Amino acid sequence: MSFQHLIPLWLTVLLLAPMLLACLVLLVRRPRQRLAWLRRALMVVLLVIVALRPVTLLEGESTQRMNANVFFVVDRTGSMNAEDYDGARPRLDGVRADMHQIMDMTQGARYSIIGFDSSATTQLPLTTDAGAASAWIDTLTTEQTRYSKGSNVDRPLDTLLRGISEAKSTDPDSSVIVYVLSDGENTDGKDSETFSAVAQFTDGGGVLGYGTPEGGPMKAVGGETDGQYITDSSGAQGLSRIDETQLQTIAGQMGVPYIHRTAPGGDLAPTMEGITLRPIQTTARQRTPSFDDHSWIPAIPLAVLFVWELAALTYRLPRRLERGDFTRQDPHAGEAQ
Repeated sequence: MSFQHLIPLWLTVLLLAPMLLACLVLLVRRPRQRLAWLRRALMVVLLVIVALRPVTLLEGESTQRMNANVFFVVDRTGSMNAEDYDGARPRLDGVRADMHQIMDMTQGARYSIIGFDSSATTQLPLTTDAGAASAWIDTLTTEQTRYSKGSNVDRPLDTLLRGISEAKSTDPDSSVIVYVLSDGENTDGKDSETFSAVAQFTDGGGVLGYGTPEGGPMKAVGGETDGQYITDSSGAQGLSRIDETQLQTIAGQMGVPYIHRTAPGGDLAPTMEGITLRPIQTTARQRTPSFDDHSWIPAIPLAVLFVWELAALTYRLPRRLERGDFTRQDPHAGEAQ
């Protein structure tokens, strides 16, 4: 048994020791309220235990890094809400499913996520924390519709080049695997810059396309029209259509396959062709720290005592108000006029 303090020990003592001392003094000095002050003292003791956070350390599972750096380039523009994936589901559903599938294929790799909409940013720097990557995937949304300023699939190009060139330089023994997940639709009226420079740093990956040539309607995100279908300038329902020609061009420039994704699952093996994942040789195996947290045990009776205290205060409040009203009456109110 050991302790993983929720707050520093000195702060626990500074805050809770005076409270406990006050409860014990009043427990002795107010015998008619002894039960109430005993309850409050016990609440403070239980709060101390929760703050100390008793835990039992567990032997963590050994983890080894694999020789792969996986970069996800994710389209977060409003068109990725278009409902023409796997029937009438939003395209982002497909992106989430495919990113999880790729992570299953590359367990132990390092992951980085670059998101782009009206701008491009590194959402997750290169890390072995697969949990952080999964959490980002599960909460993936598009940009708010009112902030959209037009999009182009080349927007993340500079950010991607910086990331993969640095990974290749600092970790030359690992493969760089890049996945671009998009519908390929440009709405800024400009031609896309070439992705040819990516090829020199890339060992595998793919361009994954979402949507249909017929297109799908999309709902607005944020603002007064949140959840409503977007309309065009004529008032008709707006449609977003996949640009497979654009996506195929990018895949050719990068030297990776293009795959049209229409439903969860399916074969992504071509994106890993020629890549063999193996553990990176290190002087020691890292262990993932873990423990059983027992702070919930004192938290249960603490919650019960808190409800008891609240109920007792609520029960006494009307009586106190009545006594207060009586004592504040005009002492001369009963005298004859």
